[in-house]
Amino acid sequence: MLSILPQPHYDKVLKIWEDLENRFNIKWVKDNISIPHLTWNVAEKYNIENFNDVIKKSIKSLDSITIKTQGLGLFSGEKITLYIPLKPTKELLHFHDFLWNLVNVNDTKLNKYYSPANWIPHITLAVEDIDKKNVGQVVSYLSKKKFKFQIKLDSVSIVHRYVGKEIEIENNFGIPRKSKKKIQTNIN
Repeated sequence: MLSILPQPHYDKVLKIWEDLENRFNIKWVKDNISIPHLTWNVAEKYNIENFNDVIKKSIKSLDSITIKTQGLGLFSGEKITLYIPLKPTKELLHFHDFLWNLVNVNDTKLNKYYSPANWIPHITLAVEDIDKKNVGQVVSYLSKKKFKFQIKLDSVSIVHRYVGKEIEIENNFGIPRKSKKKIQTNIN
């Protein structure tokens, strides 16, 4: 479950991906993910009857949100990930919590990295083909650019990806500008 970045931010991230490919041969994200986005949660399979209907109805209770980015971030370890971090505003965390609780039912095996306790909101720039040999050059190059965006998210998409294939959009649900009722979350 993710939100596809709207224009012009969609094209800005694509341009960064193309730049990384042209300058550093870093292209795994561009070639395998191919859709600039923010991930809300990941599951091998959502165990919810009438899943798309449940999501469509629930999204109507949300308001579109504006996310803010600034700078670069790096997940270190064996698999380095370079990303644009999002400011974890109360609004963003409420939105994430709502979506997490919506799908965290019926023994759905959700990826723990996206749980409210672990989630670090971000837009991925590079993973898989960025490593300790090239990360310094990449960060040095990108550090000269500004990554201060304000992005209004207006949809939530259900996607699937089979190993070795690009993401396929199964369904896209628009988020109303003002919802009919307030959402309930576990965040104060």
